[in-house]
Amino acid sequence: MYNRDFSDTIKLEIIKNNLEKNKGEINCEVCNKKIVSINDCHFDHILPYSKGGKTTISNCQILCVNCNLKKNDKDLKEFLLEEKARKFLSGEIINDLKEDLNIKSLSMSKEIFDKRITEFINKKGDISKVDFGREYNNLPSIYYVKKYYGDLNNLKKVFGIEDLSLNWNRESIKLALDDYIIKKGNIFQKDLKKKNKIPSLPCILKYYPEYKNFIEIKKELCNIKVLEKWTVENTIAFGKTFLEHNEKITQKDLCASNHLPTVKVINKLFGSLENYQKVVGSEISKKNELISKAKIDEAVNFYFEGKERIIESRKNFFECFPYSLSTIEKRYNSFNEFCDIYEIKIINTRKSKYTKREVDDAISNWVKLGNKIPTSKDFTKLGLPSISVILKFYEDWKEPFYLYEKIYEEINRN
Repeated sequence: MYNRDFSDTIKLEIIKNNLEKNKGEINCEVCNKKIVSINDCHFDHILPYSKGGKTTISNCQILCVNCNLKKNDKDLKEFLLEEKARKFLSGEIINDLKEDLNIKSLSMSKEIFDKRITEFINKKGDISKVDFGREYNNLPSIYYVKKYYGDLNNLKKVFGIEDLSLNWNRESIKLALDDYIIKKGNIFQKDLKKKNKIPSLPCILKYYPEYKNFIEIKKELCNIKVLEKWTVENTIAFGKTFLEHNEKITQKDLCASNHLPTVKVINKLFGSLENYQKVVGSEISKKNELISKAKIDEAVNFYFEGKERIIESRKNFFECFPYSLSTIEKRYNSFNEFCDIYEIKIINTRKSKYTKREVDDAISNWVKLGNKIPTSKDFTKLGLPSISVILKFYEDWKEPFYLYEKIYEEINRN
């Protein structure tokens, strides 16, 4: 829900835009009168708040006191039309209404789009879908990729970027999967990456649309037996098989790579890990036995193997990670704190829906209260956007904190 008053971050942006537009001066958007003090102006809703106008940057303008009082609750177009009508009746020559409303075309030509993409590729050497969502990259909307090139693969081809996915077809994908399974004996979703000379899951699904997910690919295309659903019976059977080669079953053993269900499934079927251990004949774990942080740290390093720490979603991550969500929450309080500590970025997360304005508002309010920059593990506890969210809009997560600290220092000094 929007508040009536504009935030400091919106006011700052509006002032900057006005200064730039008027070559270093701040002028009223209606009468063009020079404004020399914040006490002589109003931050006005273009579409009045009383008529449903939102308190957003796109609905904000600077007006002098007189124009704001005359405008009252009229929207900008109605107010300007009335002013023009009065001027016309008094014999004055009036300008084009479009000029007064400062209406500009927002469409992007292919020429400008190509120039932006070329500059980015020359600087970075490659381009991916996630790059279009980061404001500091200064890239156009990904909408224009579809408009001018159909999809990202075609764009890469035109701009001379090698895309290995273009070399895949049904036959080569099947051969690559079979070859990997012969060497390793099995295959998991985490194995689907270039390093293993295997295409990604989206690529496989593109060429094999008859399959809906990795489970179907593994079962139908790779002919590997996959459990449709964990039951009490097959969970006990797999547990006893595991114990033939291991001394006991502990919480850290409960993962797909060991052909065992997660701790969540165990708790659902047996009530607790201890009950399951009794049924299958395993040594009972000690009451407060927890996976150490050192073990988790080792698992994280093995999972990413030096690659950029980006995951599709929490669900996707725990399909292959050896430890359960409950283990992570016991050691790190929450999954978000765990991700902040290990600098893991989640693509599909509610936090990714933050707008830059919401990020700036949260940080400016934090700094305004005199707070210092928090440690990375405290962001979510304090109600701030996570580091991964801030990095969507800034190249350095500390940058907005320094920016607003400087702004409020200047304001307090004056």
